[in-house]
This record gives sequence, structure tokens and C-alpha cells, in this order.
Amino acid sequence: MPELVFRRNSFQETLIRLEYTSAPDRPVDLFSRACVEHYRELRTDRYGYSFTQVFEPGVLREAALLDGRRYEPLADLRDQPGPAVVRLAELADNAPDLSVIGLVNVASALITISRFDPASRLLRLAEARAVTPRDRLETAMLDFMVANRRDDGAGSPGAFSRMREAIETGTVPRERVIDVCAQAVVWYLKRKELSEADFRWYVRTGCALTKEPEHIDPTTISAWNRALAMIPAGKGQALSTRRYMERTREAAQEAISRRSRPYELNFLKTYYESTLKEHLYVTRDFDKARDAGESLIALDSAWSPSYAELAEVHQRAGDKRRAAELYEEAAAMGPPYVGHHLLRATRCWEELGEYERAVDHYLTLCRLAPGNEPLLRSGFRAAQNASSPARDRFEQMLAQTAGLTGTGERRP
Repeated sequence: MPELVFRRNSFQETLIRLEYTSAPDRPVDLFSRACVEHYRELRTDRYGYSFTQVFEPGVLREAALLDGRRYEPLADLRDQPGPAVVRLAELADNAPDLSVIGLVNVASALITISRFDPASRLLRLAEARAVTPRDRLETAMLDFMVANRRDDGAGSPGAFSRMREAIETGTVPRERVIDVCAQAVVWYLKRKELSEADFRWYVRTGCALTKEPEHIDPTTISAWNRALAMIPAGKGQALSTRRYMERTREAAQEAISRRSRPYELNFLKTYYESTLKEHLYVTRDFDKARDAGESLIALDSAWSPSYAELAEVHQRAGDKRRAAELYEEAAAMGPPYVGHHLLRATRCWEELGEYERAVDHYLTLCRLAPGNEPLLRSGFRAAQNASSPARDRFEQMLAQTAGLTGTGERRP
């Protein structure tokens, strides 16, 4: 089969340049639209920089690789590809002249495009200058975001403790408190990134503050109910999960009815993402999971991970061929997660016994991640099963990798 070609998409452009090009035949994903819009509205005199999603450093590394750029200069702002990043780098360079609010908002913009080291430098300065509880909460929230994406959550417990201390002063705006409570619930249930005592406190606090949801911004209510839905979902309680998810959807639709920007639309998108997982893991209703996946794609057709989400549904439902095709489509659409999507497709083709197709993909993956021994060994095994001449290529690459690591030649 012809080699898979990865398209440069709006996400790749946004993560690298903080701007994107658009064309009638090239839709722009919601993340990119919201990210660029929020940066254009950046202010240094008031809190409120909005996030849609934050990505791990590996996502920027992959985007840089596909763009033909070196990762390290891009990540630390020595490489400034385009006027938007030039402006952001200038703001970061002038950090001593910024207020705490300015430091937090510039650090927020850096985090949205995975420039974590420069963001951390600004945060250290902001923390040293923080005076008010709101200052301390906002710096701690960004510390959590950095720790969560860059450091496997090592600093998250301390960050959540500091946020709790700020909230207990009673001076932090209610909606901002609820935002923090939602993050606490999600990341305790996902990875235990805060103590159980703090988790329970955040649940109680969020529930108390949302007793009159009609007086709270609907995006805040949508995020809070989506977080709460994870509690019964983790216990397999389908009815309670669906009840919270319906509230999530209703609040997202209310937000969109008021202002249909990419930011508000993203709340409906996250509803569909969570609904897909709800039916995949809680109700085991593959038809409803597929419906959620199709709705995801209809809402944001340029977002490659949605095709992979739908692929997982087909894979778990037993249709591995359709899953492989969707994973391939997700990979071909470009970042984020090109390598992950292509590897999932490859594994599906192997399970189907179509080893030649798997070998082609392993060769592509090894070009994306040269010297990756587990990939090389998997490719070698697939080539053996396919009786493919590529077996010799994998064997040669394994020998080269072994030589580079100083272990001597190692046969598969």
C-alpha cells in the first residue's frame, strides 16, 4: 500500500505558531479556533484567560518533528515561528515589568501551546509577588496544570492544597471556585493527584456552591456536572451517571444558545467525549457509544482524536477492520497523537492477520521514532509473519540501535 501521508493541520500550526491558515476546503478544529481567539484577547490587567485543553510536551515534540523543526528551541522560545509567538516571547522576556495578573495570563498562553519551561519561570516570579488569595489560587492552578502535563502530577497535591487555602479565605469568586472543584474531582478520580481529604472537601464545596445553578455561568455548571458524573461512573452506576451527563448537556446547550463561540462549543464536544466513554465502559451500549462518536465528528470534523475515539468503539465492538481504518484516518489527518493513532491501526491489522499492512506502518513509525527498540522488534515480528523482505531492514536497524546503546549486536 502507498505510504501514509500526514497532513499539516490547523492544530499543528496553532501549537507551533499560535495562528493557523484557513480555507474553504480545510476546516479548523475547535481547539485551534479557541486557542488563537483567547490569545488575541490576552489582557494583562484582569484574570480570566480561558483554556479548552492542555497537551503534554510530547504533543509539541511530535508537531515539531512533522514540521521539520527542532523541539528544544521551539519549547524554550528560542525558535519563534511567526508574529504571534514573537509577541508572546517578548511578553515573557519583559516579565519583570508585568503584574502578577499579567504574569499569570502570559504563563497561561504559554501553557496552551505546551511551552512549559518558560511558563514555569513566569510562575516562580508570580508566586514570589502574590499578595491576594486570588493571586495564590491562580498561580497554584497553573502549577497544577504544568505538573499534570509535564511532571506526571508530582506537584499537584501541593497545588491543590494551596488552592484550598486560598478558597477558604472566602474571597475567591464563586465560579472560579467551582472550576477548581471540577478539576479536583476529575484528577483525583483519574490519577489521585490530590489527597482524599482534599478531594472530599472539594466535592462538598462544589456541591454547596452549585445549589442554585441558574445563577451560575452554564459553562461552569456543565464542567462541574461532567466531573461529578465520573463518581457514579467509576462505581458502574449507569442511571446516576446519565443524570449528571444530562445536566452536562443541558448546561452546554444553554451556554451555546447565549454565545456560540468555539469555547462554548467545546463544552458540547466534551459532553460527547464523556458520553462515548460512558456507554463504552459503564452501560456497554456500543450503539449509543457509536452515536456519540458520530456526533463528535459532526461537531468538529477537523479534530483527529475524535476519529480515534470512534475507532475504539468499533474495536471493542469487534469490528477491528473498521477500527483500523478509522485509526488510519485519524493518523493521516495529522496531530495530535499521530504516532499513537498509527500504532493502534497497526495493532488492529496484526490482529486481523494483515501483516503486510502492519509492516508498512511499522516502517513509518520507526521513521517517526528512530531507535525505538520495542517498535523495531514488533516490526521485525510482523515482517516475519508476512515473509516480508523488510525483515532484514528491521534486523539492521535493531543492530544499529544496539550498537548506539553500547550493548553490542543483539539478534531479534
